[in-house]
Amino acid sequence: MLHPEAFHLGPLTIRWYGIMVALGFLAGYLLVTSRAAKRSVPTDVAADLVFWCMLGGIGGARLLYVLQNWNAEFSGRWLEALRIDHGGLVFYGGLIGASVVLALVCARKAVSLAVAADLIAPALALGHAIGRLGCFLNGCCFGRPWDHAGAVQYAPPPATGVLYVQQGQGKLAELATVPLPVFPIQLVSTAVNIAIFLVLLLVLERRVRRPGQLFALYVMLYAVSRFVVEFGRGDYLDLVGLITPAQLICMILFPLGAAGYIWLGRRPPQAPPGPRAEAPEPEPETDPGR
Repeated sequence: MLHPEAFHLGPLTIRWYGIMVALGFLAGYLLVTSRAAKRSVPTDVAADLVFWCMLGGIGGARLLYVLQNWNAEFSGRWLEALRIDHGGLVFYGGLIGASVVLALVCARKAVSLAVAADLIAPALALGHAIGRLGCFLNGCCFGRPWDHAGAVQYAPPPATGVLYVQQGQGKLAELATVPLPVFPIQLVSTAVNIAIFLVLLLVLERRVRRPGQLFALYVMLYAVSRFVVEFGRGDYLDLVGLITPAQLICMILFPLGAAGYIWLGRRPPQAPPGPRAEAPEPEPETDPGR
């Protein structure tokens, strides 16, 4: 039975979710800074980009989650909205928040937004893969009830909220004390994001022609994969219609990514960065009649 708590430091409880999110950001930071020179971005500037995008991403991801679940989890408990170590980050909110911050920092640092986006794209996939491991250990973003091979049993409340969600869905009686075993869909999401990371870094990066196209390809790959993975999710309590909110966003992001890829491909090529050639000094004028 999986339990979200890793260990205790006196009165402080350290949860697996917080550990994995921190490891995801660390992996992204190391990847971006190690690849910065390849994109002609100074290492210190790349580090600043990652730091501010991390803050914007966490803020956006938490804000969207709180807004979506205010009545169920945070009404009257607004301090709980700050406890991101308890879980509750929406990736699309993080993507929006990080993108806004990235644009602002690039403008301030005089860095090409397209180049910075390409630099960060593989790190997004890698960090997200590690973060989904945190979801798996935390008991959030869980799958549908599953009693076959690979099923996962989560701890009952208050350790996790799996039981409450399944009761709210009518899959368990109100007097039940143990949640149903579920399919580990978070591990599927981790595997998919690792695959996207490898494809971006080892295959597509050498094939794109214009800055920004790698990020556009990431958006398209993630939108398609997330749309499919969502069919295995079992944590939506108030789902309206046949598709999830994440799938709706995927249906918007994919054509945006495709349009961006095509538009960027039609832009004129940029000269490779390098030292600017100095203009030759004018030769001294001579008077042939003198």
